[in-house]
Amino acid sequence: MTIATSDFTREFDAETGRLLRHRFFWFIGSVGAVYLLARVSLFAVYGALLVASATQMADESLLVNQVSKIRLGRLGLWFVLILTIADLGVMIWATIKLSRRSMGRDELVRFTQNVVMYLGVTHVIANVFMRAVGFPWIIGLYHLFACVCFPWTPQQAIRPIGPLLLLNAVGVLVFGSMPPGMTAAVLILSVFVAAPGILTAWFKHSRRMERFRIRALQARYGQMRRELVDARRIHEALFPPPIVSGSLRFDYRYQPMLQIGGDYLYARRGGSRREGPRGVEGGDDRGVFNVLVMDVTGHGIAAALTVNRLYGEVERLFAENPDAGPGDVLSALNKYVHLTLATHSVYVTALCVKVDEDRNVLEYASGGHPPAFLCTADGRIEQLDSTAIVLGACAACDFDPCVETRRFEVGDTLLAYTDGAIEARNDAGRMWGVQGMARCLANVHTREMAGKAGLAGVIVSAVESHRYGPSEDDTLVVEVTRTVPTGSSLARGSSDSGARVAVAPGAGAE
Repeated sequence: MTIATSDFTREFDAETGRLLRHRFFWFIGSVGAVYLLARVSLFAVYGALLVASATQMADESLLVNQVSKIRLGRLGLWFVLILTIADLGVMIWATIKLSRRSMGRDELVRFTQNVVMYLGVTHVIANVFMRAVGFPWIIGLYHLFACVCFPWTPQQAIRPIGPLLLLNAVGVLVFGSMPPGMTAAVLILSVFVAAPGILTAWFKHSRRMERFRIRALQARYGQMRRELVDARRIHEALFPPPIVSGSLRFDYRYQPMLQIGGDYLYARRGGSRREGPRGVEGGDDRGVFNVLVMDVTGHGIAAALTVNRLYGEVERLFAENPDAGPGDVLSALNKYVHLTLATHSVYVTALCVKVDEDRNVLEYASGGHPPAFLCTADGRIEQLDSTAIVLGACAACDFDPCVETRRFEVGDTLLAYTDGAIEARNDAGRMWGVQGMARCLANVHTREMAGKAGLAGVIVSAVESHRYGPSEDDTLVVEVTRTVPTGSSLARGSSDSGARVAVAPGAGAE
C-alpha cells in the first residue's frame, strides 16, 4: 500500500519533526545521562588505578618510564574530566537551543545527528586517553540507543556512526597495543557494530510509515465520507419536491449506486405567466407540467459534478423560454453537451415530457433514454421508445429530437426511469430488462393498486427483489399521474379493468 501525495509527505514530515523534538529531550534526559554515568564510572575506575600506581612512586626501584606513564595518565585523566564537563555543557546548550528555536524536519535531523556524533567522538577521544581503544562495542550500543530513540531512516542512521568508526580505527592503529592480526580482526569486525542500529532504524521507519499510512487513509476516508454526505445533501436538494395533491401527482424514488450519482430529475409547473382564473397575472399554471429525466455516463462524484452543470443549463433554458417544448429542451441540451462535455467522453441520455392537462396531451422527446411507459386508465400500457440519439453524440445541425404526442387523460400514469432499474441482475446474471418492467406494470398499473408506496415505490421494490448483490448503477424511477376525481365512474371502474401491454416486439429483451 503506497500513498504518494504531497499532503501525505507534508504530514509525515511534520510528524517526524514533532517526534524528533520530543525524542531529543528524552534522549538527553535518559540515554545521555546513562552515557555520562558510564563516562564518570570509567573515569573513577581509571583514576583509582592511577592512584594505586602513584603509591608505588616512593619505591626507588620504580622505573623512570613507569613514572612517565603515571604522569601521562594523570594528564589524560584531567583532560577526560574537562571533556566530560564539556559534553554536559553541550547537552544543556542543545536542549536550550531546541526548546527555543523552531526547526524544520531536515534541520532537526541534522541537529540530532550532529549531537549524537559529537558525543560519540568525545567518547572515542576519552578512550584514547584512557588507553581503552579496541573493539567499539560501546559505540555500537550507543548508536543503537540513538536509533531506538530517534525516528531516523536507515540512511540517516548511517551518518553518525561512520565518523565514529573511522576515528576508533585511527585510535586502534595509532594507540592500540594489540598484535597485528588481532588489530586487523578488530577493524574488520568494527564495521558490523553499526548493523543493529541501522536495522533498528529500518524496522522502526517501516512500521511507522505503515501505521501513518493506515491513519492517513482512515482520516481521508472519514473526511471523504463526511464530504460525500454534504455533497449528496446538496445534490439531492436540486431534485424537485413531490406533488402529493391536486389534479396531477408527481413522485419518484432515487437510489444512487454510490453516495452521489449521475441521475437527475427536473420538474416545473406552468409555462409563461398568463391571466389566471381569478383575473390576476400569474394565476394557476397547473395546466402545464414539464419533467426532465437525465442520466449522465459514469458514476459517483464526476457524474454528480456533471449533473450540477446540467442543472444550471436547464434552469437557464426554462428561465429564458418558459414555454419550451420537449424538442426545444432536448436540442438545446444536445448542443450544450456536445460543445462542453462530449470532448471529455461524457454523454447524457434524457427524456423530456410536457403534460398539458387542458388539452389532455402529453408531448415527449427522448435522446437515447430507456423506454418510458404510459399506463392508461382503461388498463393499456404503451411503451414510449427513444426518439433521438444520445445527447452530445452529434452536432446541433444533425440532431433531430423527433417530438411525439400521446393522449394523457384523467387516470393515466407516465412511468420513466434510468437504466439502473432495467440493468439490475439476478444471481444468474440475467438483467431485469424492459420486459421485466412491463410485466411488473401489467400487474400493478394504477396508483390505487400500488397503495401508499406508489407506482415508483413498487417498481423500486421489484428491482431490489430481482437484483443480486450491490447495485451496479444509479436507479431513478419517476411517475406522473393525472388523478381521478373522487366519486367518478372512472374511479369506480378503474380497479376492475385489466392491464393490456402494448410494447414493441422484442424491445428490451433480456
